[in-house]
Amino acid sequence: MTSPSAALAAALVPALRSGHALPAGALDAFRPTTAEGYAAQGAAVHALGATVGGWKVGFGADGSSTAAPMLAGWMRKTGASVPLPPDRPAILEIEIAFRLARDLPPRPGKPYTQEEVAAAVGAAVCGAEIIAARAGMPSTGAPLPRFIADLQGNAGYVTGSETAHFARLDLKACRITLDIDGDRTHDAVGGHPQGDPWKPIVAWANAQCDTLGGLKAGQLVTTGSLSKPLPLERPCRVSARVEGVGEVAFAFVAGK
Repeated sequence: MTSPSAALAAALVPALRSGHALPAGALDAFRPTTAEGYAAQGAAVHALGATVGGWKVGFGADGSSTAAPMLAGWMRKTGASVPLPPDRPAILEIEIAFRLARDLPPRPGKPYTQEEVAAAVGAAVCGAEIIAARAGMPSTGAPLPRFIADLQGNAGYVTGSETAHFARLDLKACRITLDIDGDRTHDAVGGHPQGDPWKPIVAWANAQCDTLGGLKAGQLVTTGSLSKPLPLERPCRVSARVEGVGEVAFAFVAGK
């Protein structure tokens, strides 16, 4: 008999592979637990034959630490052209990410401190997350475990420039600017949902329960949007800067 998590992964894989959204209600029969959501997440990545290039970390509405893999094949560098989803807007978020210089394995009973996590980081990176959920967002009623299985909506990531001198910066108070086709759409100091981009990575380091091997050296861990999530559905040029950290620029192009 197929397990609930395997069945959920099998239902998600065609949409993950094609980039198309599933029909409304297609996953309503699935009511996974959180553990089943992470199991389905891992099963979907394995079915795709994908490599984990990094993680998006954050918190659920209930305050629980959450994470989803960012697939290496969906990650691009600044200057890239990124196809828009074929049937819905892309949601753009400008974020601070951390590139791990060494592993942070699960350590039950001995929580990592922020200082220990920072010591495992090689650089802070200016990045842009692209969100295009295949089966809805929690804000539109998708249960969190099902959203976890859907890679928390991640549909790509663009990495910009970075700094190894992040310890000198107050990452809670960086100025963030975002331009779309040369027009300034965001210019503000701070703006992280938890007030501090260190909080999500430290929380997940201490809550790791994925089935994909956890936090590994070389991976990028992105920590939540510093700008208001911005839906985009037409080709455009994106340029953003996180003061002291770096810049990222790319073009959204028409999807196939």
